[in-house]
Amino acid sequence: VKNTQGLQIAIVMFVILSVLFSALVIILAVGMIPTFVSFLADKSKEKVRTMTVGLINMAGCVPFMMEVFKKGNTIDVAISYILEPRTIVVIYLAAGIGYMIDWAVTGVVSSVSVQKAKKRLIDIEKQKKELIERWGIEVTGKIPIDEYGFPMIENKSKEETDSSS
Repeated sequence: VKNTQGLQIAIVMFVILSVLFSALVIILAVGMIPTFVSFLADKSKEKVRTMTVGLINMAGCVPFMMEVFKKGNTIDVAISYILEPRTIVVIYLAAGIGYMIDWAVTGVVSSVSVQKAKKRLIDIEKQKKELIERWGIEVTGKIPIDEYGFPMIENKSKEETDSSS
């Protein structure tokens, strides 16, 4: 019950602020389209790409929102800014930069992860060789065992007698 009351209050506040600052909402509604598309396309649980694109996209919207607010915060001023190609280019270019940042950081992180994994494999192989040297081939798990768990290695003396015959 408490959460639904909080949500209802938030929705009412959002509607009131949207009416009071409707010109800014127009700039945001048009300017944040790349963030909305990113939200729909981002299937990850954390929505990191959406956060990256959204924050940079918002940064592209802020200068125009400030200009609209300075010039009277009217819907006419907001629409005139939205109809200027420069506004759309700057705002969407900012979103594009957000995509580029996400792409670059994802590439760097994945490259570092692959290098760490390769190093770990080398370390594991080194440890494996050391264990075999110390404990013998039995630790590899490649020796067949009987139903009681004992290795089924033929006696060396028996092999030597068979080969000498």
